[in-house]
Amino acid sequence: MKIRELIRYSNRLLRGRRAGTMMICILPLGAELFFRFAEAAVYSLLLYFGSLPPIRLFGGDEPLQLAVTTVSTVLRCVTVAPLTYAAAYRLYGMTGERPCRKACSLSRILLRKCTLKRSISAALWTKAVSLLALAPAIFFGVSAYGMIHEKMYADEAFIAANMVFLAAVSVFMWLSLKLSFSAVPYLLVRFPKLTAYRAMVFSVRFMRGRKSVFLRLLTVYLPQMLTIAGLPYGLTKLMTAFSLSIDIFIKEDEYLEADRAESGRRKARNTGKIPHRSKRRVKAAADKA
Repeated sequence: MKIRELIRYSNRLLRGRRAGTMMICILPLGAELFFRFAEAAVYSLLLYFGSLPPIRLFGGDEPLQLAVTTVSTVLRCVTVAPLTYAAAYRLYGMTGERPCRKACSLSRILLRKCTLKRSISAALWTKAVSLLALAPAIFFGVSAYGMIHEKMYADEAFIAANMVFLAAVSVFMWLSLKLSFSAVPYLLVRFPKLTAYRAMVFSVRFMRGRKSVFLRLLTVYLPQMLTIAGLPYGLTKLMTAFSLSIDIFIKEDEYLEADRAESGRRKARNTGKIPHRSKRRVKAAADKA
């Protein structure tokens, strides 16, 4: 996929509705930062009034600290996940096969029962799987750190080097998994009958071999997003271009599925299996042809 053409066409879609799209795209990040800063403010108050020694902030065994962390995490989850889903829903109205001129209001999207249920459930699933995927990196990293800071013999140095290598590989795999999960909100919108767990699993297959597109888009817009004034513009352009790429990927899979149905060949390599609803639509189109 040519990034220049993708960026050019996504910028064309933003003409005349950049302000409204920017507002809805910046809301998830704003909610995330609000609760992060609120949590930090509570910790600052605890330190100021002497209720909590500074060293205890890194221990995680203080009941008051655990309560603040738990409440902040829950509030972030029930706020950021629906807002991200709403942003993906609005972007789908722009980048879909038939762009919708009449955008659905944000309140109508957020107040839907399926929005809250599916978005929050998907956020919990992705966070749980991400933590499990990060566990090997933490284990190998801590083991390597403990061995490096002790007197080692030749065989122990070899083991420590292997631990460092395995930690690096584990971190790479974790980052790859996180990139695969970036498509989950968009897939939830594209396939309304897909459950949160199935959307997470499907996203891993769907993004196989396609994560480089998101990385290249991030490389283009990251310099603009590093500035306070350019952050809303860069983030809006990034999310719009990525939403458009998701639609293109879905069309590619549908075409390959239709080609396989017509020719009787096996599925092409590194293509995600589209959900049953889309598969029926492709088969019907193949029969008509």
